[in-house]
Amino acid sequence: MLTFTQRKQQAAKLCGIHYTEPEMETIVLNLNLADKLFQNAARRPWTRKEKTTNLVANQQYYQIATDMYRVAEVRCKQATSSTVIVPLEEVRSEHEWNRLNAFPSAGMFPTHFFIRGNDEIGIFPVPANNITDGLMVAYEPRIRDMGKDDVNFTAAVTANSTTITASTNVFQPYMVENWYIYNTDGTDGNYYKIQKYISPTKVEIENNYLGVTNASASLSMGQVPPYPEEYHEASVFYAVFKFFAMRKDTDSSAMYRTLFEDALRQYQTRYGNKTVSGVVTPGRRRLPNITDVFANSTLTEGA
Repeated sequence: MLTFTQRKQQAAKLCGIHYTEPEMETIVLNLNLADKLFQNAARRPWTRKEKTTNLVANQQYYQIATDMYRVAEVRCKQATSSTVIVPLEEVRSEHEWNRLNAFPSAGMFPTHFFIRGNDEIGIFPVPANNITDGLMVAYEPRIRDMGKDDVNFTAAVTANSTTITASTNVFQPYMVENWYIYNTDGTDGNYYKIQKYISPTKVEIENNYLGVTNASASLSMGQVPPYPEEYHEASVFYAVFKFFAMRKDTDSSAMYRTLFEDALRQYQTRYGNKTVSGVVTPGRRRLPNITDVFANSTLTEGA
C-alpha cells in the first residue's frame, strides 16, 4: 500500500528530481488523474456510498450529492415506520420519462427514478406523504484529489481495539476519506482505515488493531487511493511517463507508459467483475472431475 507522500517521493526519485521542486506540482496533478483513470477502468466501483434524504409530499425531484459520480441503485421506504424498502426501476430515456409523467399519478408509492441532468434524481409516482429518510441512493463516489502529506505521530494503541488515541492534536474530520494509519517501527505490517473522527486526539479505525498494545507507538497516517493496493504504483508510472513526455525523452516515456498500461489491463481483467466466475476459458483443458475418473477406471462395483 502506498500513501500520497510515498507515491510522490517515488515519482520524484524516478524522475531524478527532489520532491520539493516546482515540477512536482504537475506530477501531483498526474498522480490524481491516474487515480481517476483507474476508478473508471473496470467500470466497477471499488468504493460505495449510500446517502438518505426525506421524501417530501408532492415533491418529485431531489438534489444529487456533490460527490456522486454514478448512481448504483435507488430505493424508497413506504412509510417512516416501515421496514419495507423497495428498489426503484431506472428510466434511462428522457422521452420515456416524459411519457410516464404525461398523466401524473400521486398518492402511490414511487416505482421508477430518472437522472435529470447531472444534479437531480426524479421519482415516479410523486409521493403523497412525508417520509423521514425515505429516499436511499447508493452510488459510486468521485475520487477526491490528494494533496496532504503524511503525518507522523505517537499514540496509544491496544490489541484488538478500534480506538487510536494520539498524544497530540493530529486528527481532522476530513481524514475519514481514505486516510490510513500504519506502524513505522516494523512491528506491524498492516494499514488501518480511519473510520470515524472523534476528536483531534482520537479516532476509530475500521478493523481491530492487530499489533501489540503500546502506550506510545510510532505511527504515521496518509491518504491512500481507493483501489487495490497492488496497483498503487501504476499511478507513479503514469506521472513519470507524463514527465518524460514533456521532456521529450521518448525512450523513458515509452517505458513507463508501457508499465502503466500493463497494470491498467491487469486491473481491468482482475477487477472488472464483482464476483469470481467459474467459467473455463474456451480452448483450455478443464480439470477432470470424479465422474471422469471413474468413467476411465477398470474398477467395478463391489470389487
